[in-house]
Amino acid sequence: MSVGIGKAIAISFAQAGAQSISILGRHDGRLVAAVADIRAAATDAASVVGYEIADLLKREEVDRALRSILVQIGKIDILVCNAAVLPAIGPLAGYEADEFTIGFSINVLSTLNTVQAFLPLDLPNATIINITAAAAHIAPLPGASAYAVGKAATLKMMDYFAAENPRFHIVSMQPGTVATNMTDLPGHFCVWLASPEAKFLKNKVVWANWDVDELVARSGDIENSRLLTCGLDGVPM
Repeated sequence: MSVGIGKAIAISFAQAGAQSISILGRHDGRLVAAVADIRAAATDAASVVGYEIADLLKREEVDRALRSILVQIGKIDILVCNAAVLPAIGPLAGYEADEFTIGFSINVLSTLNTVQAFLPLDLPNATIINITAAAAHIAPLPGASAYAVGKAATLKMMDYFAAENPRFHIVSMQPGTVATNMTDLPGHFCVWLASPEAKFLKNKVVWANWDVDELVARSGDIENSRLLTCGLDGVPM
């Protein structure tokens, strides 16, 4: 959450008046710089902004980080899972297994560890937003298999987390192909996803470039239906 879309999401929550924001990452320097930017964007001078150093591939570090945040701020209402990496591009037939495993681990296991550490905290009405990618559910993009497979696996994993933990509001968001200086849209969309108005999108997959008013207008069609989910249509299962 210290750079790119992750930092933009944190800044958007600060602009929306969040009481506290905590970011996780491995690099102290990046985290310190990101916290400064988030604090500068906060509209509430009382907002608490902090960070924890954690390797999301190490469950014990994630557990420690979340416990530390709880001690500092009392509760966590919204969890955003944004950690990802774009593995080397290349045809799957000759792709190195080690490189494939690295990409899969970061894109899947980092989210697994984070959500597994978050669920036992049993925080009432908590929201989990998973940042996904179009590659997870569109036609193959030659050379991008390592990335697409990891993102598709994470999307299905979030389906299971949602089905097995109905007390949590879980939604996946595709932020789009975003230029570095155009990260406001997915950031603001995340803030809306965490609002009461977006509760009808529980267990859904959405794209940040979709029109919010149009989504709300169709909330009756979307809620409690198979719309905006990944699955097999035409079969009652």
